[in-house]
Amino acid sequence: MKKRKRITEIIVKQSAEICSITTNEDGTYSLIDAYGNHVEHEQIDSVGYLRDSGKPKILRSIVRSGEDNFGENPWKKYEKIGFIDTNRLMSDSHNLYVSSSSLLLWNDDKRRYANVLHLDLLIGCCTNKVNPERIGWRDFIRRIQESELFCKDDKILVIVDSEKGLIPLINERKEPVVDGFMLPQGFTIAYATSDSGSESWINKEMKRRDKVSARAIIKIKKDKAILDQITKSSSLYINNIFE
Repeated sequence: MKKRKRITEIIVKQSAEICSITTNEDGTYSLIDAYGNHVEHEQIDSVGYLRDSGKPKILRSIVRSGEDNFGENPWKKYEKIGFIDTNRLMSDSHNLYVSSSSLLLWNDDKRRYANVLHLDLLIGCCTNKVNPERIGWRDFIRRIQESELFCKDDKILVIVDSEKGLIPLINERKEPVVDGFMLPQGFTIAYATSDSGSESWINKEMKRRDKVSARAIIKIKKDKAILDQITKSSSLYINNIFE
């Protein structure tokens, strides 16, 4: 296994001459301009490694803020954590897709133990102009909002494995999740790959989502009854039998 490195990306949100950068006790940074003012910025903490080419491979990435109160683990500041992965079969004009998702619920106040709730699979068909990954994100968020588990004051993290470069814009509500659907308040999107990083519980759960959706789409491709249903409606849920 290649050596893991912690990578911090700082995105400055305003034009400023930065004169100093200091590290705070909670792991965040403070940026000070030439007039002694704090510079508004966003800190993204990542874990990854260097490929043979010298380019970094990011395993997981999350926005870090001064509100974090769980030491070096900003993931734990969220009351609930969702994991979602989508596999697709592409034709000339359409994508058949299966979205697999789960929801982590903490069992104790210190957030050391948790249960994972597996949601029904979302199956659908969309044009090649739409990224089905984002359809899955929107559907997951709506399902959580409509469930009895949702509390309006919850901070909910949604972990995905695509569109990494656009995640900051989606979190700032400058880019829609899909089709004009903006990320609701209280929700934050983070990135974690499903193809490596097996030493982390975050990447392990993303890998599981990938395996479930991959197994499901192979079976659905051969199931004429389900395919017929999809042609009559844009999407449907099926019982998750692939866990």
